[in-house]
Amino acid sequence: MNVKAPEGGPLEEQRDALLARIHASRASYREQLHAVDVGDAASPSMKELMHDPVNHPFPRSQSMRWLLSHPWLIAGGVAALVIIGPRRAVSGLGRAAPLVSSAAAMITTTLQDPAKMRVATRGLASLTQMIRSRR
Repeated sequence: MNVKAPEGGPLEEQRDALLARIHASRASYREQLHAVDVGDAASPSMKELMHDPVNHPFPRSQSMRWLLSHPWLIAGGVAALVIIGPRRAVSGLGRAAPLVSSAAAMITTTLQDPAKMRVATRGLASLTQMIRSRR
């Protein structure tokens, strides 16, 4: 049972208008993507913008533009972090290691026993309910 729609009706017009919009958006997307210069002198093409450091479209953030334009300062900051960082991290881990190992042991024993898991979930649920009631 094939029923054909009448030709030239409002559905045909809507379809044609939709197809025209699709083709127009594809054309504008291709122009932006491939940096095709359409001859409009007012707006520069993407290819021209890529070589202009001031009006470059990427990155949009001014702070990221500053970071990309000062690579030596960034390298110096990373070097300072590498020199200073490990000493503090090792000393911090030395103090936190017993706490981390005892927490890991508690979690593994809880996960091995279903009864302990039920008690833990009930305890967490009551703790969250208490925190919500205080707000």
